Amino acid sequence: MKNTKLDDQKIARRRMNSVSSKILHELYELYPSSISLSNLAKELDLREKTVKASINKSLREGIPIEQTMSSSDDIAYRADPSEPIAYILKEKESAEVMLKLIEDTPLNGNEDANKKKKINHRIYGEYVSALNDLLDKWTSLRLLDHTQNGNGYE
Repeated sequence: MKNTKLDDQKIARRRMNSVSSKILHELYELYPSSISLSNLAKELDLREKTVKASINKSLREGIPIEQTMSSSDDIAYRADPSEPIAYILKEKESAEVMLKLIEDTPLNGNEDANKKKKINHRIYGEYVSALNDLLDKWTSLRLLDHTQNGNGYE
């Protein structure tokens, strides 16, 4: 494994523990190759059970990871090139939900609190709008398609 700071890997994959971040980073570095569970565990100096549990948790959270069978009928894993994009899509969904929660929160008699709520509403509204604009642009350029189907981009 390359000498990459774990802190950077963890920051890039928010809300993930360091083990999951290491696993996803290793898979992304190996892409387009796949690696068996046992070899991945050896490479990262982790127990197979720990690696398997982390991968299963990532899959349950909607992180795209490809599962295949290796030549020895062992489960193998391969990065999905759209994995980094998944975090942007999750952030967009989170921002939309937060905007809705802010909208549903009634203003009260406190002028200062109401002003701050309105500011938060504006910030989240503009943030969601900017993310929508970016996704529209990336979709029109077919950039998202290229990460999902493995075609090259030039």
